[in-house]
Amino acid sequence: MRSIALAAPAIAASLAALAAGFAVTAPATAAAPKSTILPGHWEYSYRIGIIPAGSEDKCIKPADAAQFSKGICTRRYKCDYTTNQVDDGKIALKGTWTDKKGRVAPVSAKGSYTPESFKLDVKMKTINGLPIAGVMSAKRLAATCPTNVD
Repeated sequence: MRSIALAAPAIAASLAALAAGFAVTAPATAAAPKSTILPGHWEYSYRIGIIPAGSEDKCIKPADAAQFSKGICTRRYKCDYTTNQVDDGKIALKGTWTDKKGRVAPVSAKGSYTPESFKLDVKMKTINGLPIAGVMSAKRLAATCPTNVD
């Protein structure tokens, strides 16, 4: 129990890092952009199991919304997905996250989205092999962002 309690802040940080940015990958061919989430003022909330692990407001720019279909990734990791399906309101991701020290953690996420909300059930293992399950939920609060929200 103690190791789970000690891991909770790291897990919350990992889930929060999902919201920090999206992987920037150039498409192989020019295609019409998929309809995913809308830019604007969003509220994210995180849970580890049934335990609330935090929430935050984010300003999703048009470029961030466009990246949503490429798979969620943090700016702290290199994300490689062998499964990357973001279409028709459903999300399925499976792959690995590699940190700047070269440590690899397997991750998978399944969920759903609308233009103004999404929910992901995230499963991952820490670099020490500890399995973690969490939920990231988000909803759009407004089309424009307040000046105090990044």
